[in-house]
Amino acid sequence: MSGLSSYLLSTLSKVGGIGGSGVPDFHFIIGDKIEGDTGNSIWELHNALSTDGKREATVFVFEKTRGSSYTTVAQNALKRMRTLRHPGMLRYLEGTETSDAIYIATERVTPLTLLSLDSDDSNSELKRWGLYKVAETLRFINEDCKLVHANVSMASVFVTKAGEWRLGGLELVDVLSGDPAGSQMYRHYTAVVPGYAAHMAPEMQSQSWSNVESGKPGAIDGWGLACLIYQTYNGVLTSASQLHAQGSIPKLLWPMYQRMLVTDLRRRTTPGEFLQSASRPQSFLDSAFIRTSLFLENIAVKEESEKTEFFSGLASVIEGFPHSYCKYKILPELLKVMEFGGGGAKVLGSIIQIGKGLDEEEYNELVSPAIVQLFGSNDRALRFSLLEHIGSFITAIPTNIVSKKVFPDFVTGFMDAAPAIREATVKASLAIAPKIGQKALNNDLIKQLVRMIADPEPGIRTNALICIGKLCTAKKGVLNLEDEGVSESSQRYVICPALLQALRDPFPPVRSASLAVANACAAKWDPADIARRVIPAISLMLVDGERPVRVAAFKAINAMVARVETHSQTMPDTAIKKTVPDSSASTIAASSPAKERQSDAAAASMNAQTEAAANMAAVSDGWSGWAVSSLSSTISGALSLASSLPIGQQQQQQQPAKFAQPTGADRAASTPAKPSNSKPLSTASAVSTTLEASDAQSGWEFNDDDWDGDDGFASDGNGWDDNDDWNPEDTAQSSKPATSPISPSTAQSSFALGSGGMTVSTTAKPSAAATAAATTLPAVSQIPVTKTALRLSKPASKKHGVSDSNGATSMAAGTSVAGTQQRRKGLGAMKLGGGSKAPTLPDDFF
Repeated sequence: MSGLSSYLLSTLSKVGGIGGSGVPDFHFIIGDKIEGDTGNSIWELHNALSTDGKREATVFVFEKTRGSSYTTVAQNALKRMRTLRHPGMLRYLEGTETSDAIYIATERVTPLTLLSLDSDDSNSELKRWGLYKVAETLRFINEDCKLVHANVSMASVFVTKAGEWRLGGLELVDVLSGDPAGSQMYRHYTAVVPGYAAHMAPEMQSQSWSNVESGKPGAIDGWGLACLIYQTYNGVLTSASQLHAQGSIPKLLWPMYQRMLVTDLRRRTTPGEFLQSASRPQSFLDSAFIRTSLFLENIAVKEESEKTEFFSGLASVIEGFPHSYCKYKILPELLKVMEFGGGGAKVLGSIIQIGKGLDEEEYNELVSPAIVQLFGSNDRALRFSLLEHIGSFITAIPTNIVSKKVFPDFVTGFMDAAPAIREATVKASLAIAPKIGQKALNNDLIKQLVRMIADPEPGIRTNALICIGKLCTAKKGVLNLEDEGVSESSQRYVICPALLQALRDPFPPVRSASLAVANACAAKWDPADIARRVIPAISLMLVDGERPVRVAAFKAINAMVARVETHSQTMPDTAIKKTVPDSSASTIAASSPAKERQSDAAAASMNAQTEAAANMAAVSDGWSGWAVSSLSSTISGALSLASSLPIGQQQQQQQPAKFAQPTGADRAASTPAKPSNSKPLSTASAVSTTLEASDAQSGWEFNDDDWDGDDGFASDGNGWDDNDDWNPEDTAQSSKPATSPISPSTAQSSFALGSGGMTVSTTAKPSAAATAAATTLPAVSQIPVTKTALRLSKPASKKHGVSDSNGATSMAAGTSVAGTQQRRKGLGAMKLGGGSKAPTLPDDFF
């Protein structure tokens, strides 16, 4: 009953609004009447609840209007209920008598006559235990209290929620020999008890009271116990003649049952004798169920060694016990043991096993408080048992209790000195993860698991990785993590570095587990991190010494490559941004015919370089060919342009500049002549055409308008800055005399098309002077370079010089450029190596 209804009932009881409520000095609210028991007793049974709403009860109500004889036996029952206390008797709570009624409140029970006593195994054990409790209670009444019950039958037995039998019907209880003589209740008031004639003892029917007084104290109740056994196994008893039929009475019980029906009171078996005989080994009352129940009832007086032995086998024994008995009888006893620090982990296993059959409300009321308290224990055996069985009870504990009271004690297991506790804590993380919040999961639990990857025990490291993988890939219905589960930041910045570290673990299962987790988590990692960090680390595992590791590595790296490939398809074709041509620079270039020719030459050089880069990219079929194509196109472009000049001009290019400012005519002479449309194209032009086509296919495109006559070309006519990395004249011609020109008749040129552009080889028949000069000049000086070759911009504020052999520095003509030069864009602006001022090559370099 809910708290609100309890409050209403309590309020109404104070104003006399419900049933028997309003009874003075009676603190129970009388509820509905228990139907079906009418005619079996002088009492009416009602369900009841204490006024504070905390205790359920059954109230026996007797109306005095039925007559004085009935009132007398009802008053005797109230008297005996108050004075007799035994575990096998109805537990008396409260009683009162008014002018018109008698009220007795007991524990919540149900009459045995209303229950169906089936013959299944669970009811069979409950019947045995019930008969044991009734016989024990009768022995207490007969031998210890020197009383006679004289009303033992199915109508006087009641059943608790646990299924235990309780003896009631104390209306006729009295002493064996009364004072004054013959005043006993069972002598005069048997007629007021409904159905009493069917189970009345023969000596009472014949009123042989002298034989009763001289006989054994429990002889009358022995007959009544026999009647109860018959009703238990065969059903309704209507006459004494039925008692001699065995029916369904067990064979082990039948001999003892017959001895309780002997008419001679001196030979009749009493309840005490029956209990002693039936409890012998291999007898009727010798069963695991009864032994377990008896041990729990007397556990307070048992030795510690006996408790340890008992609790060790309890979990396996109670599997076949009735659920109601385990829930209401065994579980409260075990919780009491745990409350006072006994039993330890073995008791916990039995508590958890019983708790599986409880609903959420019952679990929170009975089991949860005890378990939450146990997590703070320092007993390692108890903590290990909690961690081992955590999956069976953690789901029934509310989330707020787990987060505030259980989880702080749970995480201490990661730092325990015992490896078994640490490993059990790692395994239990999967069970507790859904019951903690998102913040605790990512800030506490994941970090603790990552720390366990460095544990000294290899098994713990492996299990920690597996646990991390399951948490990262948890799905709804499996772990039911809150929100998104393990956050993306935790996977990228906490878990990913830990997995890469685990790949170097000497224990092969750790490496395999880390690869499996990496394979599962790849979908949530950044593709750039996968390409730069993860794939290189996993690639080392492809040749691992253990085959399972290699298999896992191939699976993982395939998943990584697929992830990166998917991301690559979403990326732009190029990261280079196209710029709008500078119209002002183009106007200035057009105003001067000389600058226009320089701009045309620069554009032609740029096209050649771009086409060469595109051709190399197509040949290499990948991004790895970009750097190679930049270098090869630069050199081959310069060679191809130089090869189109007349031989005389090539020789002039080989002459030192002598640090004089070249004239416009000189610059014009150094520019290669454009072939006319009527003449066949030279080899360099054919290559340029081929490269243009390759450039269009490769997707590379350059803006020729960005390259004008004033965008960084020096005016010295050699096509290189004085500070360029590749400048053979700085190292050779500046300190050597000019060589005599090679005559056209003695020079031969051969051309070959390479993969990166044109290559030129020149063969000449030099004179003696030329031969002497050739021995001092590097071979690279034979390659003529024009101003249309690749140029690097030169700072405007710095003047360059050429050092001669004596260490003197001479200023080159035209090396100073006024104003700030425009920065070049595109592939041609890439520096070919080194810093802004590279060291010159030594004379013996070639």
